[in-house]
Amino acid sequence: MHERSSEDRLAPVTYLPWAERPSPGAPAETHDDVEATETGVERDARIDRLVVSRLRRSSLSNAEVRGVLVEHGLDDAEVDEWIERYERLGYLDDARLAEQLVHTGASRRGRGSGAILAELGRRGVDPAAARAAVEEIDPEVEHENALRVAMQRARQLGGLDRRVAERRLTAFLQRRGYPSEIVRRAVAEALPAT
Repeated sequence: MHERSSEDRLAPVTYLPWAERPSPGAPAETHDDVEATETGVERDARIDRLVVSRLRRSSLSNAEVRGVLVEHGLDDAEVDEWIERYERLGYLDDARLAEQLVHTGASRRGRGSGAILAELGRRGVDPAAARAAVEEIDPEVEHENALRVAMQRARQLGGLDRRVAERRLTAFLQRRGYPSEIVRRAVAEALPAT
């Protein structure tokens, strides 16, 4: 990383009542300086505020919180302690997160089980919890979701040759993560017979 010149630094936030104006010519305090001067208790409070504020905005997996903690310089033993604490307090639960993502992915976003499983993997959700949550998707509900999505897409393919429309609709549903059998049924039902 390159060192910032004095012109590149941000001006102090002086409109906040607790902000102190630096004396002219004094070096600006950096984030590293703040971390170097804080005590263990202050560091823990800062990290806790950061993690809890992120958890309030959206649910995170254990792996995502682990990444935040490592990013802030905690070693493996400390990270494990923080993760255990957040699990004990109910802030972290990969199984619950997987269930939420399955519900929103399937019912609200019209995604298939394959896409949902891939998203859970990207988010670092425990693989066993991810598979268990995805296996709870009722195949008939997944078919209904695929058919709804296929019907919406089929309206845009109305002027195309039947084979071209089938090919495009099939590829579209596959990208949405639907299993091949559900894709075949949804395409057959969504496109009018010729």
